[in-house]
Amino acid sequence: MVNRLKGTMGEIVHPDQTCGVPGRREADSLALIRDTIQYITDRNIQAALVCLDQEKVFDRVSHEFMERVLQGFGLGERFCNYVRIMYTDIFSSVMLNGWTTDPFPIRSGVRQGCPLSPSLFVLVIELLAEYIRKNLNIRGIPTQGDAKKEVKCILYMDDVTLFCTDGKSVQSLLEACKDFGKASRAKINVDKSQAKLIGRWDLCNEPLPFPIEALVKILGIWFGGPGAAAKSWNERLAKVKQKLGFWSLRHLSIEGKALVLWNDALPVLQYVTQAWPLLANVAWAVNSMVFHFVWHSKMDRVKSTVMHKEHRKGGKAVPDIPTILRAFFVCGCVRITLTNENKDHSAYRVVRFFLLPVWRRLGWEKWENATMFNWYLSW
Repeated sequence: MVNRLKGTMGEIVHPDQTCGVPGRREADSLALIRDTIQYITDRNIQAALVCLDQEKVFDRVSHEFMERVLQGFGLGERFCNYVRIMYTDIFSSVMLNGWTTDPFPIRSGVRQGCPLSPSLFVLVIELLAEYIRKNLNIRGIPTQGDAKKEVKCILYMDDVTLFCTDGKSVQSLLEACKDFGKASRAKINVDKSQAKLIGRWDLCNEPLPFPIEALVKILGIWFGGPGAAAKSWNERLAKVKQKLGFWSLRHLSIEGKALVLWNDALPVLQYVTQAWPLLANVAWAVNSMVFHFVWHSKMDRVKSTVMHKEHRKGGKAVPDIPTILRAFFVCGCVRITLTNENKDHSAYRVVRFFLLPVWRRLGWEKWENATMFNWYLSW
């Protein structure tokens, strides 16, 4: 059933949702958030970045509503019947200290751990996203180009991030969430939701019902201000330092330490490159941390350029993490701007606004002349 659904998810789910759809990546959402904030700042647009928190989001999904959603998407009676069988007259028990409670009925929620559950939830939350997209009272950020598309809502599973340009849009957003909750039993936790004011928003004339934060954390990455990139990197550096501290207690060979760096340290840092480029001070800290881990000393007994080489070239295959991280960031930017698979996503237009000048300097000239460019970045 999962494989059958994968073939149609890309056709029925909007590109704003990047989870559960083959070919879409979390990096697209992160890049869109990053560059939309930069775009708003450069143009001095009044905007608010709103991160919605949903209360017990996976447990509150109404089975009746989910069934109507599947039928509305035209997934076929046979497929809907299979899902109906899986979610009709189901019971669960709780095991506590070796004792099992009596079975009790489950009337809402998707089964966590089931491979079909992410796709089902994405289809359910897609109705809220589509309701917001078509609501003319909720005004998003207009993008460059002839299509005049708006950056309004960005989703990854249950993480819903929105850009609103006035207080009326925020109030309409709350009303849309309440209407969706009446049908699906979903509930927005206003107190745990967050907002970040960008540009020239007048908080006195247009107050917000959400807590106002200097920086907001979305999908594990900080956004919203000049210190967001540094804070994201510093958090990851602390995690890597802790991991390497645990591994230092073991007497590993240099080859073993290289494997630890490749498999345990690099992925932690690599995640940040989906949104932020590597900072110079972070690169220095990473190099210092790596070779202190390898040699248990602040001094390199062998040149780092030699250690980075492959075994057949006389090295120890210790990863050059800063160079790898820079390459990951550049590759992500190239993929968004130079491939055709992302043209329907808002990130394609917004990210191109910042990166096309770089590609032109490299001699890549296949762009529309009407596209506006920004030559200065605050990263």
